[in-house]
Formats: sequence, structure tokens, C-alpha cells
Amino acid sequence: MPHPDIHLPHLISPHGFLPHILDQYIHSRWNHYFLQCCLASVSLILILLIGDTLKTAIVVGIASSAFTIFVVPNSVAATPRKVIGGHLLAAFIGTLIALILQSPPLIQMVLENRYFLDVAAALSVGIGIFLMVVTNTEHPPAAGTSLGLVIQCCEPNIGVDWSSIIFIMVSAGLLSGVRIVLRDKMVNLL
Repeated sequence: MPHPDIHLPHLISPHGFLPHILDQYIHSRWNHYFLQCCLASVSLILILLIGDTLKTAIVVGIASSAFTIFVVPNSVAATPRKVIGGHLLAAFIGTLIALILQSPPLIQMVLENRYFLDVAAALSVGIGIFLMVVTNTEHPPAAGTSLGLVIQCCEPNIGVDWSSIIFIMVSAGLLSGVRIVLRDKMVNLL
């Protein structure tokens, strides 16, 4: 039985309680942690209610953008140029490749062989990353935008879904607007 005056160094350290499990700043910034996570949830609830869409692959990219904006609001990846520009380029590439896949010579091949669609979706991510890097609009969550648009294009009765593209851009704009308004009140949680 350890003596009561002896600290258990693996549980308590200068960095807080259970430092390998809990963030060392949780005790001093708990209000920021709570507020910023709530803001992320509320923003996504409003976006999903307004968008009235649940295209999984598309929403994942926007949810990842919300994570970036509300967890590391002072990071370069959370700037409006990166968020909006990254999603815009990714949407452009995803739509372009989706339209090519739906052309008469290719659509039957894509429907018969899923590997062709998988290669096209992966290429949309690679091309999107290249264009984001070249234009200084790198936003990692935007990779999900191009991937989602290409995969979605070959689902029955969907094709290129222009409402998804509008949803992506409006969501990126709304999240960026919230970040602009609340940036001085938020801190990086990482």
C-alpha cells in the first residue's frame, strides 16, 4: 500500500491528471473545449437541416471541415481561403470526373466494373490535392468532396447532383463565416 504523501507519477504530473490520456489544458480551458465542440455540433445541425441532404460521402467532408474550424480555428487549414477554395476545387474536379464517367461510352463500363469507378474516384482526390497545393487552397477535408461526388454519380437515379454541390459550397461558406465571427473567442484545442 503506497504512503498517502507519495504521488503516483504515472497518474499525476505537472501536466495534469492522467497526462497521457487527457489533454494537459483541459482543466484550464474546459469552457473553450465545451463551447467549441457545441458550436461544431450546432453548426452541423443547422447545415444538415437547411441542406436537407444526407449524402454520406459528401457530409463527411463537411463534418471534417467543422472539426478543423472548431478544434484548430487558428490553423492555416481553417482559413476561409483554404476551406472555401479547397471545397470549390474539389467540387469542380469531382463534378468534371463524374460528368466524364456518365458519358455514353463510359457509363456502361463503370456500371459493369466497380474498379473503374474506384480508380476514377481515387484520381479525383489526387488531382484535387494537386490543384489545392498549386493554388494554395489546401484543405484536407475537401478530399472527401471530390471522392463523394464521383462515387455518388453512379448511384441509381442520382448522376451529378447539383444540389450536393450547392450544399457543399453553402456549408463551407457558413462554417467559414462562423469562424470569422467567433475566431477571437476560440482557441486551438490541439
